[in-house]
Amino acid sequence: MGEKTKILLVDDDVDFIDLNKAVLQNQGFEVAEAFSGREAIEKVRFEKPDLIVLDLMMEKHDTGFTFAKAVKADPLYKNVPILMLTAVATETGYDFSQEMDGYWMKTDDYASKPLLPDELVKRVNSLLERAKKEAE
Repeated sequence: MGEKTKILLVDDDVDFIDLNKAVLQNQGFEVAEAFSGREAIEKVRFEKPDLIVLDLMMEKHDTGFTFAKAVKADPLYKNVPILMLTAVATETGYDFSQEMDGYWMKTDDYASKPLLPDELVKRVNSLLERAKKEAE
């Protein structure tokens, strides 16, 4: 039997991590978690995730952007898909889109919180499928 696909959840909201960890584990994914940008960098190197679900506002308002830029700049991890999942629009009134802002956000998909469990799973599977095709 092959290894499970590993997803790293990065968010400073424990309830968000717990809920989405359960959703993803129920779909057969292995889930690692990090509660800060600094911890997430260490987890990427240790856990070697297949995909990252990332919050934007953690230690600072732009922690998610800083983290995504660091991951995409590293030749070992630059192909790991990143789904930014954030409540930035609700919290600040600013909103982003993958189509308009993805090039500088260094993310592969973007969605606003809250995201329904079915939509999270759909986006995760879509990103994993796209990454698999690009690797071939």
